[in-house]
Parts: sequence; C-alpha cells; structure tokens
Amino acid sequence: MHTYTNDGARRVPRSRFVLTCIAIAGLTVPACGSDSFVFPPIPTSDVQWVTLVHGAGNEVPVAIVKPENYSETGRHPVILALPWGQGTPDLALGMIDAYWGTEAPNRGYVVISPAIRGSTLDTEADSFMPVLFGWMEANLSFDPDRIVLVGASNGGRGIFHTLVWDPTRFSALIGMPGSYTGSVGDITEYSPNPAWLMVGETDTGWRTAAEDTKLTLEAAGVPTLLEVLPGQGHVLFVPQATLMDWVDNALGGSG
Repeated sequence: MHTYTNDGARRVPRSRFVLTCIAIAGLTVPACGSDSFVFPPIPTSDVQWVTLVHGAGNEVPVAIVKPENYSETGRHPVILALPWGQGTPDLALGMIDAYWGTEAPNRGYVVISPAIRGSTLDTEADSFMPVLFGWMEANLSFDPDRIVLVGASNGGRGIFHTLVWDPTRFSALIGMPGSYTGSVGDITEYSPNPAWLMVGETDTGWRTAAEDTKLTLEAAGVPTLLEVLPGQGHVLFVPQATLMDWVDNALGGSG
C-alpha cells in the first residue's frame, strides 16, 4: 500500500545553491560560477513537504512550491525537477532555489522536486512515479497536458529513466546536463515534443554524453536543442527567466 505524510512547510535558505555547488562538484564556491551571481527573491509561498512511500517501504521527501495565484479549481502547469547528486532534500531545495523557485511560480506553475537519486529511477521509476502522480492527482490542481520534466546531473539521468516509464506523460524536457544511453524505441512516443540539453563548456565527459543523447533523441523524432554554455562547468548558471521563456514557448504559452 502507498502512504503519504504531510511534513509541513519550510522556507528555502538563500545559501542553498552555494552549498549545492560544493556538494555536487566538490568545488570551491568561485568554481561554481560568477562570484557576483545574485539570486532573485524567493516567492512568498513556503516550500511544502510531503513524504511518499513506495515499493518496499522506501520513503521519498517531495518539495512542492505553489504559485501565489494557485487555485484549487485551476489547471496549473507543472515543473517536475529531479535534483543533482544523491538527491537529498537539501539538493532538491538547491534545485528549486537555483532554477525554479521564483520565475516558474510567478508564471503560475507548480514546482515539484522529489528528493530522490536520479539514477535509482532506472529500477524505481515504475514504483515511485505512480505514487507521485497519484498524490498529485489527489492533492493538486494541475494540467496533465502541461508537465515539464527537468533534471541536472544525476537528475539529468533520472529524467530519461522517468521518460521511459511513460513517454506520453510529459510535454517538454530539459537536461542541465542530461544523459540517455537507452534505446530509441523506448522514447519514440515522446515525440514530437521538444527537449533542451545544456552542458558546460569545460564539462568534457558530460559534453560527450549530451552530444550522444542529442543524436538518440533526434533519432526518436524529438526536436532537440543542445547548448554548450561558454566558460561553465558541471553546475550550470542559467537565469530563471531564460528557462521559463523556453518552457512557455514549448508549452505554447505561459501558465
């Protein structure tokens, strides 16, 4: 049986993304990006936490940020964000803080970030994702035709394990960076929806993986943009407005 627990709310700290840089890349803070990077204000809504239980009692904390204009009768688009590294709660918060905590809610999106290690979804997506979507269907007002699947690093592997689980579930895909080594046939049902792959110029191994992934996506009929970000490494700095402009365009309009 699948169970849910409601763990209340928690505000995202301002230092979370800096800590994420250190935890993911094993780097000093300047190596993560510009020292002058300024975070936009976090939305006034707190982060809500729920714990979902799947499989043989595996517990996964899930962070949710709702827009200020959230309506129980609305159909809000969704950003489903898989974090870096080991996928801890702090890293899920770092993912929100860096990329999705301000602009997406301001545009009416619900942001959901499970604290799960992306690579484990190779074997756990079939167990975890139905529980996550079951909770969403019971507790959120969202548009099932406007769900964007995003991930970074290990989460960038996890997005493809999730896509294989159900390629018809998602409308847009972002890897920051992302890597897929599976078969073309497992993801052809996702086409003709778009994908955006980003990778740092100095992130050599992931550049090769992203280039190979682009070829596989295109073979599956997926329109794929690959961007190599000049001077950047593994942990990417991308303005939230830039991300959301692409998302809005991919979904055919703002939330």
